[in-house]
Amino acid sequence: MKKSILLLAALCLPLLLCAQGKLTAYYAKTPFGDYKKGQLIVDTNDPINRMVNYNKKKFKYEGDDTGGYYSQLILKSQVTVKVYQMSPLPVAMIGDGVTFRSTDGFTVRIFPAKANGHAFYAFDEEFVKYLDEKHTEALQQHYVISGTLKIPYDPEGLFFEDPLEIEDANIKLYRTGAEVGYGCDVKGQLRYRPQKIGFIEDTWTTPDDYGEKSAYDARGNMLVDQQKIVDIPEYLSIAWIAAENALYINGTLYYKQ
Repeated sequence: MKKSILLLAALCLPLLLCAQGKLTAYYAKTPFGDYKKGQLIVDTNDPINRMVNYNKKKFKYEGDDTGGYYSQLILKSQVTVKVYQMSPLPVAMIGDGVTFRSTDGFTVRIFPAKANGHAFYAFDEEFVKYLDEKHTEALQQHYVISGTLKIPYDPEGLFFEDPLEIEDANIKLYRTGAEVGYGCDVKGQLRYRPQKIGFIEDTWTTPDDYGEKSAYDARGNMLVDQQKIVDIPEYLSIAWIAAENALYINGTLYYKQ
């Protein structure tokens, strides 16, 4: 009986590790339109845009980011398609902090952090700032993703930093389409995403006079109060690709150091 249970557990383990599903990314094979060679066009983590088969020779890129439908036909010969297996990212792997680096030198860290006497603030309907007691209490101890990310048209990259959620002893990278505010759970709709997608949205920011720098010191202590973002936030397509020992962010692989 015990052998049967152990065998069943062994058979189930690969399924559990692969439970997040696959990520398909479409890159420009050659420069065309507004795309540079090697640039991500879209991936299946995108809750707003998607790539679908149009015919044997063309893909159809479509979305409704501006509230109105748009589409573009793209020759398949101009596109490189890569498929990755998304895996859970265990909190245990992060330890005191882990650095991930792209081949062209962009770095991002995930590390444990403390509020260190600071607080999180939100805004009411009249944009008056108030203490967000719920999040201030919940984020006394938390994890953070922080770093400068590679983006197509700025050689200096994009600074991104935000607390992370934890779920079942893993960093929460994956959500159903219905969980994502931009998503849709109506089958047949353009934004319908029945699968889990790797998605993180920028929720918190430092005061304007603090500048574009980390809100944390080297030990993960918060250095300044943070406030809820009221403008359109940045969001990341993200996944832990265990087979590559790398964090996938917006089409770029950041390898664990």
